[in-house]
Amino acid sequence: MIDLVTNNTVLLEKIIEFRQQFRLKLPDAIIAAMAIQNSASLVTADQEFAKVTALKVINW
Repeated sequence: MIDLVTNNTVLLEKIIEFRQQFRLKLPDAIIAAMAIQNSASLVTADQEFAKVTALKVINW
């Protein structure tokens, strides 16, 4: 389980960055930031995540 807590400033800054830079909705920005922070690939059919170049997206 991964907690989203306010003392994780690196994660929060990344979420804010993705919201501003890529115009992602908040839930998508959280998902993208958490995947990057945990070195995980994201399996999705949502093409919005393709905008985030640092994120490894596996199209489903």
